[in-house]
Amino acid sequence: MSTKRFVALLLSCFLLAGALLIAACDGDAEEGASGNLLVNPGFEEGADPWYSMETRGWGEPFEISEDVAHSGARSALLKLRPPSEPAQHRVFGVVQSLKPDSFPEFLSGFYRVENWRKDAPFQYLQFVVIAFPKGGQGNIQIRYLLAGADAEPFEISNARFVFVGKDEPRTGEWVYFERDVAQDFRELWGEVPQELDELRVFFEARYDAPGLITGEMHGDVYYDDLYLGSKAGAPSHP
Repeated sequence: MSTKRFVALLLSCFLLAGALLIAACDGDAEEGASGNLLVNPGFEEGADPWYSMETRGWGEPFEISEDVAHSGARSALLKLRPPSEPAQHRVFGVVQSLKPDSFPEFLSGFYRVENWRKDAPFQYLQFVVIAFPKGGQGNIQIRYLLAGADAEPFEISNARFVFVGKDEPRTGEWVYFERDVAQDFRELWGEVPQELDELRVFFEARYDAPGLITGEMHGDVYYDDLYLGSKAGAPSHP
């Protein structure tokens, strides 16, 4: 074999190895991107499969906004408004129900607040993770207070509260949040429930009061680029 032919063959081998390495890395990237347990996490495909609860105490359903987005063209918009008649609380939220094979490790996302006017003892943002263990024995949950509340707003026997932030929400900017939800369940409930009938995640704006309120509270709250899955597969954010 001539020297030129040997060099050409060697170069071809290097190029082939490089191509295979790039393909493998691309495959890993696609696997990480698809590791999000939440479907339509940026609301680019519209509302489904997200929904708002219709139980008592819930306000108007969320909307899909094309005016403000952290990435892409859309986000979920919660319009926090006063009750039409005196009430103790109102919840405005976007919810997704899942049936994962095991309990997810990590949750992250972004929120943005505009036109915030506080007029209730507790007016705040939170996300909630509710686990329904197999066997129909009710549920256990953790409520993560993101902003607007510096104390637990009420008592609930099957929930624990975690303060991600206690200050009033910053307005006019996207705010990143994250939690190791598996570790939080381990520390606050003594275990991470692995066999689940259902897992629900809520992203909310709400207000609560010990008595009836009619206030003039106001807020436009956006959520976008939400993630639930392994910490290793999570998007890289500051």
